[in-house]
Amino acid sequence: MKKHFMCTHTFLDAKAKQAFEDASKNMTDREIFEMMKGERAEMLGHWRGEDDFFFCHWFAEDDDAIIEHLDKVGFNALMITMPNEMPIYMSNHKITDKTAEEMEKVN
Repeated sequence: MKKHFMCTHTFLDAKAKQAFEDASKNMTDREIFEMMKGERAEMLGHWRGEDDFFFCHWFAEDDDAIIEHLDKVGFNALMITMPNEMPIYMSNHKITDKTAEEMEKVN
């Protein structure tokens, strides 16, 4: 059963950040999400600014499935990733009228 994860990522160095940006700069959002979708893990959201850390929302079987997918697409060589399971997932795109406690039992 898949669960929600928030991943905190940081690039290994400036060269790794540039390699990541070069690899993805001409890709559309659709292409990126298709690339980041595997059988055991898929990225649902991505937030990246100019700071050292950036964040992704994943739906995955476990944290190893995320790391394995990042390895498959070559990104593990560029960044360090810390996945954290999020048993409570609420979104204004998915209103359920449940409490946080009820959401934890569902997710």
